[in-house]
Amino acid sequence: MNGKFAYAAEELKAMLPYLLIFNAAAVVVSVFVGAAFGFDWRVYTGLAVGNLIMAANFLLIGLTAEKVVRSRDFRRGRNLAGMSYGLRYAGMFAILAGLLTLGLIDPIAAVVPLLYPKIYYTFFYIRLNSDEEEQSNDADLT
Repeated sequence: MNGKFAYAAEELKAMLPYLLIFNAAAVVVSVFVGAAFGFDWRVYTGLAVGNLIMAANFLLIGLTAEKVVRSRDFRRGRNLAGMSYGLRYAGMFAILAGLLTLGLIDPIAAVVPLLYPKIYYTFFYIRLNSDEEEQSNDADLT
């Protein structure tokens, strides 16, 4: 894949099966909670918006990381990363606050998908890479 988002898009593509599992779990939980306390369509719009923001945030982080790595100046790279961080969070806050003010989303449901990459890296990516590294080390010993 060519383009500005190449590495981040490939990583997001690798995460996709897990993201679908996480979303399915979130929908199942919301159905059970809805059955117990009443259904609210804002939960599902919140999940959808949260997923869009998560994907955009992930791609923007990847773009920023590529720019920082290509930058040969440490200060410029640090400033670029800090500025990107601030703008991403300000934009995310503005979108979520606007939709919440309009009553279009449930705030908890919108925030849940933002945790998916952290869950993925914590439980799957680190384990998968450590398994591959261990196999590589075992092969080097023989």
